[in-house]
Amino acid sequence: MGYALFVLLFLLACGLFGGDDSGNPACGREPPLTWANFGEGFMTKHCTGCHSSLLPEPMREGAPVGVDFDTYAAVLDWAPRIEATALGEAPAMPPGGGPGADELALLEEWLACEVAADRAALGGR
Repeated sequence: MGYALFVLLFLLACGLFGGDDSGNPACGREPPLTWANFGEGFMTKHCTGCHSSLLPEPMREGAPVGVDFDTYAAVLDWAPRIEATALGEAPAMPPGGGPGADELALLEEWLACEVAADRAALGGR
């Protein structure tokens, strides 16, 4: 991996590069929701039990190999799918139930603010 890409990923993971200029009122939180203060904990609690790069296929409970949420870079790659399956009209993830309405609202805010801004900065990755 090139040095510049490494630095960019490091800044993204630390929440130092992100920022939202969408005008979305949900993005005015101070401090903003970041991978460090929200995303990583949410993914660990609700997602990486099946969606982890450390899990062999038989332990993934049907989660496709490679659809992993244990790094911020991976979440950036899979953000549209995360949004569709966790926040869509008929949420399908996590399959056994999971976050309540308050946590889902925070997930939606984080995806709309930090994650969307960082994906846009990376060219829609």
